[in-house]
Amino acid sequence: MNKDTSKYSTIIITDKNSFESRIFSVKNKHIKNFFLYKKIILLSFIVIFCLVAGLISYVSYVYNQKEDLHVKISNLESKLDSKKLNEMILNLNEAEKSLIKIEKYLKDRQVKTLPTSEIKLNNTDNMGGEYYPVNDSNLNLIENKKERISDILKKIQYVPIGLPHIGRITSNFGVRGNPMKKGTGSEFHPGLDIAGNIGDPIHATANGVVIFANVRGGYGNCIIIKHNFGYETLYGHLSKINVKEGQTVKAGDVIGQLGSTGRSTGPHVHYEIIYNKEKENPNNYLDIN
Repeated sequence: MNKDTSKYSTIIITDKNSFESRIFSVKNKHIKNFFLYKKIILLSFIVIFCLVAGLISYVSYVYNQKEDLHVKISNLESKLDSKKLNEMILNLNEAEKSLIKIEKYLKDRQVKTLPTSEIKLNNTDNMGGEYYPVNDSNLNLIENKKERISDILKKIQYVPIGLPHIGRITSNFGVRGNPMKKGTGSEFHPGLDIAGNIGDPIHATANGVVIFANVRGGYGNCIIIKHNFGYETLYGHLSKINVKEGQTVKAGDVIGQLGSTGRSTGPHVHYEIIYNKEKENPNNYLDIN
């Protein structure tokens, strides 16, 4: 059977030492496939090399990231000493309790303030800002602020703030028309007139000592309380006096009852604030913003 020579190629291999030659006949398709296999193997090698290189790079990146994370964690642990952190949280809670106490005191005195909300230290939502490490100076600052808040709370109780009675203000501080004889001129009104019903409780607006509790001219039944820092408060036109001279009172205590005694056109309490013997506008002591 004759071979189709067009489908074969002859390969001659010669040994240069023995000068012997060997002759092989190889199908052309195998020669073509050899070069194809060579290309496939080369391409496979390149792909495998790229995959290995990529895997090595990824592993190296993950390792470096892990090491960097360990370093950051170590730094944070060194800065956020658990004992100091717990102490800081405790001080913050104490300071916040003092602020809430101040807010309640002011609210009881009917003083308008900026709102204070309790800190939720166990909730990290809606938080941010610059990072400052916990250290002794931070803790001392917090402690100083806590002491300052406590000091303010003690002092503020001796300053007259708010109103002695919650009602409609019928006459403000300053010049007004004569209420007893309308259309007959004007007069200076040194306080606030707050309307109400006869018998409504009248409250002290600050801690102090009663220095007057009796009838006082046009004020009718009148109470004067001496406070710290040069302050005095006056409550006039009362229907009843519940305190006596020399008695110590606290902010919020009921000292008398609303009435219409003295120079009065109807049931109300006349309220004055005196600072260093000068009449002050009580409206200036109704807001803390």
